[in-house]
Amino acid sequence: MKHLAKSTVIEGVASTENRDIQGEVLDLDGADITPLLEGRGFVNSDHSGRFEHLVGRVLEAKKVNSMADCETSSQLKYFQHYKKPFLWTKLELWDGHGHKEADAISSIYNFYKDRNEDSPIKLSVEGKTLERGPGGSLKRTLIRGVALTVHPANRTTRTDVVGLVKTAGANEALVKSEGHVVPVFFERRESSVDKLFDLVVQAKTLIEMLKK
Repeated sequence: MKHLAKSTVIEGVASTENRDIQGEVLDLDGADITPLLEGRGFVNSDHSGRFEHLVGRVLEAKKVNSMADCETSSQLKYFQHYKKPFLWTKLELWDGHGHKEADAISSIYNFYKDRNEDSPIKLSVEGKTLERGPGGSLKRTLIRGVALTVHPANRTTRTDVVGLVKTAGANEALVKSEGHVVPVFFERRESSVDKLFDLVVQAKTLIEMLKK
């Protein structure tokens, strides 16, 4: 059987409407995340755009403004923690394919996972400010990608490892899962807490349907 390389899949909160250490606040309503939604968003290491520091790609992105916007157990968990709008993303690292920097990042995640501790690696959005508002508000922005860093300007962001993608080659098949396209070899590490949140999401969805 052909060897299957593994890439780490992580998700997390790339930005919130909390004020960052530079005194700025990202207005999520005014943030254009089209590049992330269209598969044109990349992940870099510590805000470096050099090729060797590009360590992955953005698989999915979603603005979560309220509990009603939550589509997964993790999004609901994040919203219950922050209790304010945030930008959720799912990312795929290019580890397991000879990429030294991506492998190093994956090793850090595994180190903290083995110790059942939260990883110090956080997220930071990258792009362009199109319009500024009063009080340090970034009223309109274009988000082109995200950086993995241990020194984010917005200290409230976070990342979590959610599974692995086994890649067998360029012609790898894709399937639909929860309304999204994912590789057939995707392995999700689901805990009892995840299952509980899934039940909560299902109940919330049912309630919303009954209200209509």
